[in-house]
Amino acid sequence: MASPGMMQSGLSRELFESWCTDPKNGVIIAGYCVEGTLAKTILSEPEEITSMSGQKLPLKMSVDYISFSAHTDYQQTSEFINILKPPHVVLVHGEQNEMSRLRGALQREHRGRLLVHTPRNTQLLTLAFRGDRTAKVMGSL
Repeated sequence: MASPGMMQSGLSRELFESWCTDPKNGVIIAGYCVEGTLAKTILSEPEEITSMSGQKLPLKMSVDYISFSAHTDYQQTSEFINILKPPHVVLVHGEQNEMSRLRGALQREHRGRLLVHTPRNTQLLTLAFRGDRTAKVMGSL
């Protein structure tokens, strides 16, 4: 999923540029995008994009859009997690005490099936995953 920075710079941009040439990869743009940003540009599915270094890169990955507010309530967040069934959830963009409360509620509800992380800004977080996985979208976005 694209970060709120609309992929203009930073890690989301670096990852996008590394992955955009492979048709096995995909990106989901979640929410509003400002004109002139990379996120807005790729929604029109151009054949290529210009990297931060000025290099032209073919856009081979899939690009999809979903409306996804950063300010969901507990019910929406829990339902989203129940559908995806991820092994990890990383909570960002919130006041630390509120994120800790949400973490506790999610851990109680999912009883050991979910690791919920609330790293502080710039804190390194290492997530372990088992091998390569392929995601398949069922239905429509």
